[in-house]
Amino acid sequence: MIFGKMPSNSLPQNGISFAHFNGNDISDELIDKKVIEGRIQEIAESTLTIIKNNILTPSTIKDLKRTEKEDYPLIVLREALVNILVHKNYSIYGSKIRIFMFNDRIEFRSPGRLPNTVTTEKMKVCVSFARNPFLVKYMENMRFIDQLGRGIPMIIKNMMSISNIEPKLQELGEEFILTIYKSKSKF
Repeated sequence: MIFGKMPSNSLPQNGISFAHFNGNDISDELIDKKVIEGRIQEIAESTLTIIKNNILTPSTIKDLKRTEKEDYPLIVLREALVNILVHKNYSIYGSKIRIFMFNDRIEFRSPGRLPNTVTTEKMKVCVSFARNPFLVKYMENMRFIDQLGRGIPMIIKNMMSISNIEPKLQELGEEFILTIYKSKSKF
């Protein structure tokens, strides 16, 4: 995942499946679908580009200037993406991370339950546990993360200021899901 040329050859659960739907349900029309594989840092960079390319950015013109509305701050997308990559349960064979983009939200879905005594409520107050300490240290050295446990609180704070809807953290079956919501207000 760090140095290999094709990590998915020996680790098929490595990678991300991305899907963008025209609606708010997985049964709605599929707009875009990508499978992103490679080394962990390449997956992070490619997936962020794909997500950014799929986000519509509404704008208005007031006087002589155009103003764009930011539904999902780049810092939130980056944090959610890197966290899901370094904390995924890679022992679940054949199950990739899934990212679903809908008209009203983006869901980051990671195979596996939360590790040890970590809960969704504890995550909101900076409790962190490195399920994959080597990946965490590598991504910290590459300056993708700072390993302080502040990712989820930062995501919540930023999304509350943009959409006024708290991101949803949940364990559903054998999957952890982070959902960030787009603002319901008009521009």
